[in-house]
Amino acid sequence: MDTILKVLYTPFQAFRELKSRQNFPWMGLIVLLIIVLVNNILMIPVTTKVLELTYSTMNLPISEEQIEYTMQFMYKIRYLQVAGGVFSYLFILAIYTLIVWIFTRIAKQTIAFQKTFELIVHCCMALAIGSLVNCFLLYGAGIETIENMYEISLIGPNAFTSVDSVGIYLYTFLMSLTPFYVWFVALLTVGLAILADMKYLKAFVISLLFWIVIVAYSLGSVFFANSVLHRQGLA
Repeated sequence: MDTILKVLYTPFQAFRELKSRQNFPWMGLIVLLIIVLVNNILMIPVTTKVLELTYSTMNLPISEEQIEYTMQFMYKIRYLQVAGGVFSYLFILAIYTLIVWIFTRIAKQTIAFQKTFELIVHCCMALAIGSLVNCFLLYGAGIETIENMYEISLIGPNAFTSVDSVGIYLYTFLMSLTPFYVWFVALLTVGLAILADMKYLKAFVISLLFWIVIVAYSLGSVFFANSVLHRQGLA
């Protein structure tokens, strides 16, 4: 746990300790998952609000009673969804690890897959903290003020505009330009340079490419979802 906390304020020392450490930092992973769990629980009212907005803006061929039943069902299984979200996050960590590990192999650098996973776990602390900050900002602004199912991110430049003004794709891109993603890329750069014994420029390029992959996935998901809705005549 000491190492994962050091990542937040002395990353160079933390990653040097992580490099020489033989045992897997289970406590660091547990701390990260606890933060994710807390954030998921706090986001339950936001998720409910987003579902209500989704049903109200889509031309769904279902009755009001069916919508109400669906909302009640989703409310009953909310904690099951929260638990599932934690397991999903573990899968995401594994995917992140695989992508970064492949990039390092392409760059002809050597780093063990487990060390890459440990690196991702520590770097994702920045993103987890960012999610918590965003959640607190949503509560501060008032969940009832949410008017669009896309506008639930308040920590990026997207907070200064709207989907209607810039379009859904540019808005999604702006959501990825948060200070916490910058922090994540910086941590990943330092970690890769130390753990894989590579130059900082090469580590930065790999980290930047990884961020681009994340953004591309987000944009692709939005494009796919919109395509499906338009084909079904629901948007």
